[in-house]
Amino acid sequence: MRNRARGRRPRSGGSSRKWVWYVSFVIVGLMAGGAVGYYAKPIGKLGAEVYLSFKQKQWQAKGKEKKKIDNTLATLSSDPNASVNTLVIGYDKGSNKGEGGYCRSDVMMLVCLMEKQKRAVVLSIPRDTKVEIPGHGTQKINAAHAFSGPAGAITAVKSLTGIEVHHYVEMDFSGFEKIVNTIGGVPIHLNTAINDPHAGYLPAGDLLLDGWQALVLVRSRNLPNGDVDRIKSQQAFIKALLNKAESMKSVWKGKQLVDIVASNCQMDYNAGQLTNLAEELRGFKVSDVQFVTAPGDSRYLGGISYFIANDPLLAEVTTEIKQNTRISDELRTKLNSPDSRRVEELYGPNADVVTVLAGTRGISYAVPTVAQELRVLGHQKVFEGTAKQVHERTTIIYRKEAKANCTAIVKSVPEFANADVVLDDQIAGQYNSPVVVVLGGNFTTPSLVSIYGRVIQPAVNVRNFGKKLKSFS
Repeated sequence: MRNRARGRRPRSGGSSRKWVWYVSFVIVGLMAGGAVGYYAKPIGKLGAEVYLSFKQKQWQAKGKEKKKIDNTLATLSSDPNASVNTLVIGYDKGSNKGEGGYCRSDVMMLVCLMEKQKRAVVLSIPRDTKVEIPGHGTQKINAAHAFSGPAGAITAVKSLTGIEVHHYVEMDFSGFEKIVNTIGGVPIHLNTAINDPHAGYLPAGDLLLDGWQALVLVRSRNLPNGDVDRIKSQQAFIKALLNKAESMKSVWKGKQLVDIVASNCQMDYNAGQLTNLAEELRGFKVSDVQFVTAPGDSRYLGGISYFIANDPLLAEVTTEIKQNTRISDELRTKLNSPDSRRVEELYGPNADVVTVLAGTRGISYAVPTVAQELRVLGHQKVFEGTAKQVHERTTIIYRKEAKANCTAIVKSVPEFANADVVLDDQIAGQYNSPVVVVLGGNFTTPSLVSIYGRVIQPAVNVRNFGKKLKSFS
């Protein structure tokens, strides 16, 4: 693997009779990203390499595309202490009707592997990360693949992180599903059930996930923090998958996996590099892999939801990766420190929970008044706070499951009549609230006296006797 001319690493004579072939990187692909490997019984290295050499033409890019990709990949260092960095791309081709050619990537993970020390860091990059793409302006990073394929994705990740990319692997979800089925499923425990109208349903408890169920887990964004929480699910699945791979000893399954990879995957690795990498990874433990997500925050900009990277903190992460291929305990503590989001309880996407935020400094005085009005109207949990981004216009953000609740709130508060109403699961999830009311600089509110009068007025109407007056149901 350390042959930096993208070929095989020369070996000394002595132990050249038999080699253990653990093609432990055979799909770093998956939609969940990371490295999917398998272990085979000892077989001749030469035989394995010959078989892979017959298959590699299927997974390598050709012609102009190959040249374009090669120009974006960095040359491997001759230093045995340097890391080998592989960008893993997962995508769902054809998921959008009428889509052709390249599509948006659904998963981006940069696998930084220190072969000699047998350790790795997997850096997950949220698909909505805001970046500048030459010729296309401000975009989400997953659009880089749609515009220019693997070469575009590699360039975007290099620009964002400053980390060189030496290899890439990309795979469609259908290939990921076949791999999970071939290895006999992946055992995992779910603390809570997943019920996502777009991805599917999984019950809580101990499960043996088949390919389709694994896709439900790694694709579901119906979570309190949207894509950020989905990345945590993906990382948990990778760990379970790698643990399963450690128990595999079947040469036949190894051959089946190679066949699946060849027909469903695209990468620049050649046969010699894969077999050498497999040898380098002997003794590699799942516990030696650190998983980290690019730090940042979800924000609503110009009508579009973005994940905005925390540049100073991301710089600390990438510096440690480049210097040590390791995230220090101090930095891990900083990355896991509590933020301003409420964490004592996670509310469901259709719970009766409303958060009222000040969109500007000057409107903070109105937050308690509006919050109290919503409580008077019957809402059980109403939280108050300050928005992380300035909003000049009053904006009501809701999760898709809370559409009816949001509509009722808008109708019950006259001051919301001209507010912008926005569907955004990720932003609402960020505040742990199905409905988020952000009071803009243009907002005006009457006094509590007039509010109480407005709310009480229907109650004294004899036609309303016996009716519930809550605006939310």
